[in-house]
Amino acid sequence: MRLATISAHVPEGRLEAEEIVRSAGGSRSQALVFSRLFGISQVSTSADCMSLNDTFEAVLESLLRKHDGLAPDAAIYVHALPLQYPEGRSPLGELCDHPLLTEVRARYEVDQYNCGGMFWALEMARSLLRSGLSRCVVLLAGDGHKGLPLSERYVPGCTLMGEAFYGLIVDNEPGGWRFMPIALHARPEFHSGRAGTQSEMSAFFAAHNGMVKAALDETRFDWSGSSRILPHNVNQLVWKQMSHSHGLAFDRVDLSLLPDIGHCYTADPFVLLSNLLAEAPDPQGPFTLVSVGMGAFIGAFQLHRSMNGVWQ
Repeated sequence: MRLATISAHVPEGRLEAEEIVRSAGGSRSQALVFSRLFGISQVSTSADCMSLNDTFEAVLESLLRKHDGLAPDAAIYVHALPLQYPEGRSPLGELCDHPLLTEVRARYEVDQYNCGGMFWALEMARSLLRSGLSRCVVLLAGDGHKGLPLSERYVPGCTLMGEAFYGLIVDNEPGGWRFMPIALHARPEFHSGRAGTQSEMSAFFAAHNGMVKAALDETRFDWSGSSRILPHNVNQLVWKQMSHSHGLAFDRVDLSLLPDIGHCYTADPFVLLSNLLAEAPDPQGPFTLVSVGMGAFIGAFQLHRSMNGVWQ
């Protein structure tokens, strides 16, 4: 499966870490310790005047400008939070007249895998393409926090939630950046996710390193090489611990967006990827993307570039 086009949108608004932590009853000193330990200074937030549809329209406009391949005939909307729109008002339905979506005949939604959702959606897209049910698939992803208390952005002992949105177009055309087999894991014992008790959450966090390693091993990740990991941003401490536990050079984990935008549901690895492909004239792969969603839905894959049938 080929990555034909990718585009990301990170809102310009920012909320300071201290403001969010204090909204949940924390003190200024707790906020400072949290920021220093976990590496999050602020998080991204959409302007009040921007609706979810407005945001995705901006993503679609960017994809339309960049894309010069087949027109998508299937669309998948991915989000982690369950209540992203009023009943009957899905963005895919509301935006169906957009020029990029005019040939879309089948629409799907993925919302049960938390921050791992895009990995499951990409496997769905691969199945649609392999079966001949689709020739080209557009995937849109991201979560807003409009209408939720500010304190909902704070997961004590874990992370602060920002907002980012993005879109991918995939097909089976030759060449380009190719998705290698996608590792999809689930750990049912952690099904309670963010609603779990303190002991359940502690057990989930304690298992994080092992879950990441198992997924990366399945992608045949080269632990001693130099290729970059594009991770879910959860926090810098957990990635330092993972790197130390498994002998991985910490600078191979790309946390460049973490201090500025925090951890964005479903989005982090793909926003990093979009930025890398946009900023570097000839980026060197492979790239390994990995995410562990609450509820222990884990996804990972490698993205390789193929030039005339030769893997780079």
